[in-house]
Amino acid sequence: MRLLQKNLKDEFVLGRVGRRGGGGFTLIELLVVISIIGVLASLTVGIATVASTKKKLTATQGKLREIELALESYKAAVGGFPPDAKFANGAVNTVTNQLFYELTGTVYRNGGFVSNQGGDALNRQVCRSVFGVDGIQNTSRNSSQARSFLELAGSDFEPLIGNKFAEVNLLIAPVKWPASALSGFDSRGRAMEDYRPIKSQQLALRQLNPIQYRSSGRERFNTSSFDLWVDVPIRNKIYRVNNWSQKEKVISPVK
Repeated sequence: MRLLQKNLKDEFVLGRVGRRGGGGFTLIELLVVISIIGVLASLTVGIATVASTKKKLTATQGKLREIELALESYKAAVGGFPPDAKFANGAVNTVTNQLFYELTGTVYRNGGFVSNQGGDALNRQVCRSVFGVDGIQNTSRNSSQARSFLELAGSDFEPLIGNKFAEVNLLIAPVKWPASALSGFDSRGRAMEDYRPIKSQQLALRQLNPIQYRSSGRERFNTSSFDLWVDVPIRNKIYRVNNWSQKEKVISPVK
């Protein structure tokens, strides 16, 4: 019994965890291995996070570029860029704009504008209420003459549900807003949640991320053309992908 106790004591003194005769690992060696695994795991998570962010931004940049090209084609055919949602008081609603209808083309029938992509007809009352204009500029009397400048998949647009007049479609970004509120304030003291484009209690509306557009006014960065942008929320940061700078603007909460 004393011999057994002595052998066990010797094992712990030597730091052996495995078999006798030196076939195992020392406690220090195990701790080193565990530390290395932890470092590698954190690096892997970090790399995956960067890759995920890059993927979302690249998809958004690609979509914005498609719309830019469509707007240039529109100008070449029509003679100018589509109007923005400018109201009588001079205010421009960059979020709920009529780009979906102007770029896909509409047919005017029975007092309403119907997109080539389908959906509800928008009468003049709806256009005034949502877009601040009397109608859609890119329209025709029959579908064969309707001009479309942008091909869309079903995931490229969503209806502004809950509108009391009709469902109005908006061009949207490939990255939605989270259902939960963003926390913190930016460097100017503005709440991060204030950047959410559509503030609503309805989940479907809260998560909509419309492509924002402005073609009038002195507040434009591109004074001779148009401003096109979208705010992409990624882990409590906002990446503003836009057409007036080569790199997206990053808006972060102040710690």
